[in-house]
Amino acid sequence: MSTKVSLETKKAFLSLFLDRYQLKRRESMWIINYLLNHDVILSRVHFVEAVETTPRGMALSTIGMQEAPFQFYKEGTIFNDPEQAFHEVRLNWNDDLYVELFFQDQWHVPEYLAVLEDNPFHRWNDTISDQIKAEVEEALFSLTLAKQKTELLKKIDDALESQNKEEFIELSAALNSLEKEISRF
Repeated sequence: MSTKVSLETKKAFLSLFLDRYQLKRRESMWIINYLLNHDVILSRVHFVEAVETTPRGMALSTIGMQEAPFQFYKEGTIFNDPEQAFHEVRLNWNDDLYVELFFQDQWHVPEYLAVLEDNPFHRWNDTISDQIKAEVEEALFSLTLAKQKTELLKKIDDALESQNKEEFIELSAALNSLEKEISRF
């Protein structure tokens, strides 16, 4: 984990989460309340995406979401019993626990974004399609060409103002070349 989320930030988020959202299983709420009341365990909790890739993780879903109500992952095995997961969390309190929450508009909740960490067991950029990567590369290249054109136009203006004919001709040729490259793009 590159950044450490403070206990106070986690508590503030979980309190807000419990106030605003209703979980599909009441046992999930009990687990969150247990985490809220046990600082030692909460300090080992990491809010991530793709929790199924972690050695020990829990996915909780609110009403209105498509995801399963509750899933606990341990070393590649999935458990659907919150009580079994609760005992696992309680007995292995010193182990890291990764939690993924599914709720409406999660990307618009600053408190959630404040606790969200990178999942060390899942590289998010591996899930980006080749088409999107190509589009991003194309956009970056286009921006680079546009910036170069703006800089060349400024230099051409400066050459005109200083009446530097040789520099004007040289920069104009460079601009023509750049515009040909832009038109191919």
